Amino acid sequence: MIYDIYLQVKRTGHTHAHIPDWPGCNWLAKSPEEAMDHAEGAIACHLAWLRKYGKLCPPASEPIHPRLSQQHMSTASEGHLIGFFETERRPVQAEEVPGFLDLMTSARTELLSLVSDLPNETLIWQPAPESWCIQDVLRHVAGAERWYLTRILDPTTIPRFKPCKSVWQRLETVRAVALERLSRLNEAERSAMVADESGELWSARKVFRRYLEHEREHTVHIQEILSQYSRHLGFKQNPHW
Repeated sequence: MIYDIYLQVKRTGHTHAHIPDWPGCNWLAKSPEEAMDHAEGAIACHLAWLRKYGKLCPPASEPIHPRLSQQHMSTASEGHLIGFFETERRPVQAEEVPGFLDLMTSARTELLSLVSDLPNETLIWQPAPESWCIQDVLRHVAGAERWYLTRILDPTTIPRFKPCKSVWQRLETVRAVALERLSRLNEAERSAMVADESGELWSARKVFRRYLEHEREHTVHIQEILSQYSRHLGFKQNPHW
């Protein structure tokens, strides 16, 4: 099967690869060439994730054929490369929405399976003084939930959430609002293209893609912190390693 890949490339060469037809499938590389070299493995991992959660996708035996479809050179040297792709001009059909929401639920299930039983000392451990702890990552994920809604919807129609000490409550509360509002997007909202304050284009299809990409990116981020934490504990127990 052919998988169309869309690349966002910084002036530095750092590249963010996306497959919009398979929302949530994205990866980072140091160059466009490296991104394409890693494409088959990244796609295989994403399909394995879909199978894990019972989603319909090609069998593992089917060959993967990555194809570069669009490459955009960004003028930005800092920050993430999110992009807007030609396929995202296509309106989201009403019958597609439940599938997107189901993917979002699976991504959240995986995220919570990593963190829900962690003790507080693990949640607040920082790999370095200026780096995020797991609790910071979770607060960021919760904050992004509302922000993505405001890319295509009037912010005044979306609840503002009071400060909340419990990151678990914040994740649950904001996600419930996001799922409820996304589930009832009307035809105009599912079709509109909106330029935000920076001029970046957004559509409902892009919003769904970013919900999935963002959640899965930070799931990997948390896995990396946990790996660092395990090494930290090992070093404390065996300082002469």
